[in-house]
Amino acid sequence: MRARIREVERKLAEVVGEENVSSDPSDLVPFERDDQFFLVPPHRPDLVVRPGSTREVQGVLRLARRYRIPVVPLASGINRKGLCIPSRGGILLDLRRMNRILEINEEMMTATIEPGVSFGQLVNEVRKTGLRVITPWAPSTASVLANYMLRGIYGPATRYGTDHLISIEVVLPDGRLLRTGSLNTPTSRPLPYCNLVNGPDLCKLFQANPGTMGVVTRGTIRLYPMPEVIKPFMASFPDYQSMVKPAIELTVKDVVEACWTMTFTPSSLRTLTSGGRLEGFADMFGGEDFFSMWLYVAGDKERAERDEQRMRRIVEENGGTLLPLPPETEEEMIKDEIWERTSVRGWKKGNLYGCSFYGIMKLAPEYYRVCREISFRYGFDEFHYEAVPVAPFHGQLAYNDPCILWDAGDPEQVRKMRRLHRDIMKALLKVGIYGWFRPFPGVVDSRRMGEYGRLWRALKELVDPLHLMNPGKPPF
Repeated sequence: MRARIREVERKLAEVVGEENVSSDPSDLVPFERDDQFFLVPPHRPDLVVRPGSTREVQGVLRLARRYRIPVVPLASGINRKGLCIPSRGGILLDLRRMNRILEINEEMMTATIEPGVSFGQLVNEVRKTGLRVITPWAPSTASVLANYMLRGIYGPATRYGTDHLISIEVVLPDGRLLRTGSLNTPTSRPLPYCNLVNGPDLCKLFQANPGTMGVVTRGTIRLYPMPEVIKPFMASFPDYQSMVKPAIELTVKDVVEACWTMTFTPSSLRTLTSGGRLEGFADMFGGEDFFSMWLYVAGDKERAERDEQRMRRIVEENGGTLLPLPPETEEEMIKDEIWERTSVRGWKKGNLYGCSFYGIMKLAPEYYRVCREISFRYGFDEFHYEAVPVAPFHGQLAYNDPCILWDAGDPEQVRKMRRLHRDIMKALLKVGIYGWFRPFPGVVDSRRMGEYGRLWRALKELVDPLHLMNPGKPPF
């Protein structure tokens, strides 16, 4: 096996250059695990390869196919929940060298980028045009294309939803190149701005597949006008149930661009606010959970003023209290909404467990209740829950995430977390959910999806019959 790897390494060096391929353990170790190691066991790749172009990606996949070596694509290196763990070894395809912004088109309100482009990088360029990138509540170093391919959750999802990807260029497992939408029409190739042409929208076929059907090498995304005003608010409520009705009304009437209903146990709030300006904030609530709604009003001045008045009325009529925000907190919240992640503090404990899913807004209090009970049953009291209405709001669509701060360095906590995870999944399915947020290994099982799961597996077989692309991840 070692001789085979050395032979492949020599051939890969001819494709990407000697400096961009390595089998040195010091280069491999960083890719062997992530925060979900207790569900997706650590596994080290045999090789790390750093292509710099679509042509080089094609060359790597052709070699991998010839030698029957697995390939795991990675765009930014901060993926969570086992999506990029090389569970069968092989090649870790590090795409961070492919970090070019190929075009920002103000007229079409689009950007065409490579997978290594980060949100921080793109926002800095797009803001020069007066347009806006929809950004996730994640570090600004996250890959735009990886996040959009996996349909991340975004600050203003209440107004703009989660689908901002138009078309992609993807290298198939055998090295062939596929372009979706209008990219596939030769006469419109300079204008890759439409996905609703030439039959089915094949871009969607590759979304929410964690690198199991090919390697995306470029994509065109939607940009949006930057609002003249973005104004944050925070409201407190007596319990989770009291937040449901105002959240639905604010969403249905398009009063706010973002509505995050959240609750924190006292211990989680202490951890998350320790060492900062909000130190001691948790002690204001008498040992009870803190129920809050983070709201953003956005638009031109006239609309923002009108929507603020409507928002205040809806919150107060439903028992909410708008909290005063210090100017520096307001400034941080605006930055968070646009791009700069000042409030991503969930890893203070060491690890952040989450089992995110889509459900309906009116059941959020029940989702919260069962997850909190299970968390406390296993001795984890640093618990946080959030539910976010997502456009389009048919069926009261809402992103939900039960989060637990825990210490993965404690073997006993690791054992408990495995059991807790199974219990939370069973409890949520019993309450009733739309489905899991992403195709996380250890969460999504296509065998339980009936005909849908069968077709998903059949498509994977069709595109990747040798099962070389990120093996061990859904749908298998």
